[in-house]
Amino acid sequence: MKSWLERPREEAFLLNPAFSSCIIAAAISGYTSVKREGTPFPLVFMFLPITLHRATRELLPLNIRTSLAIWLQENSIARILFYERLVSLKPHTREALNFGLRTNWFLLADGGLVQTTKTEREIYNATQILDDEAHKCMLRAKFVGKWFASAGTPQTVMALWGVKL
Repeated sequence: MKSWLERPREEAFLLNPAFSSCIIAAAISGYTSVKREGTPFPLVFMFLPITLHRATRELLPLNIRTSLAIWLQENSIARILFYERLVSLKPHTREALNFGLRTNWFLLADGGLVQTTKTEREIYNATQILDDEAHKCMLRAKFVGKWFASAGTPQTVMALWGVKL
C-alpha cells in the first residue's frame, strides 16, 4: 500500500480505513440482523467491491426477497470485472479490518466470523452525517449484508459472484 501522501486524493477520500470500516460495519450489522452469529470472514472482502462500485450499487434490488441467483442472472453485468475489483480492493479491506480491530469496531469470533461492536443506532447516526454518495454506500452495504445472509452459504454466495475460496 502507498503511504497516504502518495495516494490520489479521490482514493484517499473514498478508501480511507475509517469510511471503509463504516461500510463493512454496516454490512456486518445487516448480516447479523438475519444470522446472529456473525459474518464469515471471506464475505467481508465482497462488501467494498459491491457497494463502492456505483453501477453495481445502483442495480441492487430493493429488498432481500429477490433471489441473489436470479438477480445475478438477470444483471450479469454486475459480475463483469467483479473479481478484479475484489482483488484490487483487497488491501483496502484488510486496512479497514485492521483499523476496525484496533479501534474495537470489529471482533473476530470463533469459526472465522467477524462481528461489529457498533449498534444499529450508531451505524444509523454515522449514515445520517454523510453526504449523498457516501450515504448511499452505507445504506446499500447494510442491504448487501442482509441479502447475503439470506442467500445461502458463504460458498454459494461467493460462487454466484464468480469467486472461489
